[in-house]
Amino acid sequence: RKELAVSESQEPSEKKPMALWLSIVMIVGGLCGLIFGGNLFVENATLLARRMGVSDSVIAITLVAGGTSLPELASSVVSLIKGKADMALGNVVGSNIANILLILGVSATINPLTLGGITPLDIFIILLSSVLLLLTAFTFRRRYLDRWEGAIFLLIYGLYIWQLVTR
Repeated sequence: RKELAVSESQEPSEKKPMALWLSIVMIVGGLCGLIFGGNLFVENATLLARRMGVSDSVIAITLVAGGTSLPELASSVVSLIKGKADMALGNVVGSNIANILLILGVSATINPLTLGGITPLDIFIILLSSVLLLLTAFTFRRRYLDRWEGAIFLLIYGLYIWQLVTR
């Protein structure tokens, strides 16, 4: 039996760690850009939507939620490009858990919340998406989402947004 020798060029290269000060500068700069860009998007999209006569509940469900979800989308895309699909899915699921349990819980503790413009359809879509994620992620013990399943999620979201805009 022959043993394969690993040449110098085949050994994994060790990446030089980034300087601490540079890491801190990049994190602070990224957070500042994230806050500035998110505020810019939400404020201007809300202004345009109000000028078009869109209701506050539709603005909250679509534009504000979309604006605050853009960082998750960006980090999920980067994770997928780097081949870390688990990181992308964990980011989305973890963010939703934190938003529903932590943010909603803290907000309701400070000041009781009313459902206001949230309709039974909105609640149904939340439940439907949760059940669909459970079913698609654990069907036949595969524990992954196929492209066609992702397309179904996009289709449902598109139909939901279309319904919000046309009601």
